[in-house]
Amino acid sequence: MHALTLSLALLAQIGPDKVIELGDAKDAMAAVTDGKGHYILYNAKEPLHGPTFYGDGKTFHLVRTIGGGASGTESFGLTFWDPRVYRPTNTYASFNMKDEGRQFEVSCADLTTKLTKVPKDEVAKMLGSAALRGAKWTRRPSLLFRDDTGSYYLVDRLRADDDYDRRDWRVYVGPRGKMKLAALKDVVDDEQGQIFATKDGSLRLVSSTGETKWVKGKTELKLTTVELDSFRNARMVYVELGPYSGERLGTPCDDLM
Repeated sequence: MHALTLSLALLAQIGPDKVIELGDAKDAMAAVTDGKGHYILYNAKEPLHGPTFYGDGKTFHLVRTIGGGASGTESFGLTFWDPRVYRPTNTYASFNMKDEGRQFEVSCADLTTKLTKVPKDEVAKMLGSAALRGAKWTRRPSLLFRDDTGSYYLVDRLRADDDYDRRDWRVYVGPRGKMKLAALKDVVDDEQGQIFATKDGSLRLVSSTGETKWVKGKTELKLTTVELDSFRNARMVYVELGPYSGERLGTPCDDLM
C-alpha cells in the first residue's frame, strides 16, 4: 500500500449548512451501509480524492479525511478526523475497502464495523433526494490550561477556511467533566498576547512575558499549558472535560463506536 497524504483543500472547513455540489464526481459516487440506517458516500473511482460523506440516507455531511493509501484497485484506506478515537498505537479512525470491493469496514478505536455495498440504482435514488452539506463540526480547540487545583481552562474558536480567521472565541472553565461556558465581556488578541475577559475573571495570555494566569479579583492562579497536539489530550477535550461531550461530529464514529 502506497501512503498518500491528502490535501484538506477539498474539505475546506465548510459549515454544516453549506450545500455541496458533486459536479463531475456525481456519477462516480458509491455508498456502503451497516444496514441500520448509517451510510458512507464515497468516490468509487478516486476514493483518495473524495469527496466522502456520512449520513442517514437523507442528510449527509462531508467527512474531514486526513490521509490514506491504496493498492491499485484491490484495496484502499481513508483515515478521517475524529479526536474521540484514541489508542496507544495512535491509530486514526478509518474507512477501508479490501479484496477489490468485496469487503468494506469502518474502524473506530477498537471497534470495527462491517459494511455492505448499496446497489447502484439505490445510490442514484438516494443522491436524487439527499441533502449534501459541509462538515458538521465547526469548533476548534485552541488553548488548554490547568491550575494546581485541578480546574481546566479551554479556549476554542470558530473552525474556518483560513487559520488566521480568529472569530467567535469561547472560554470554558471548571473541573474535568464539569466545565462551563464563561460569558465573555471582551477579547484582546494581538501580537503581545491574548486576554479573555469574563464576568468571573480574566484569562491572561501574554506572549511577550510568557505569562499565563487566571485573574479573579485579587486572586491570581498560575496556569500550566496542556498540549493539544497529542491523541490522548485531544480525546480528553472531546470526551472527558465536558464542553463537547455528547456532540455529534459528523463522522461514522458518531454511531459506530
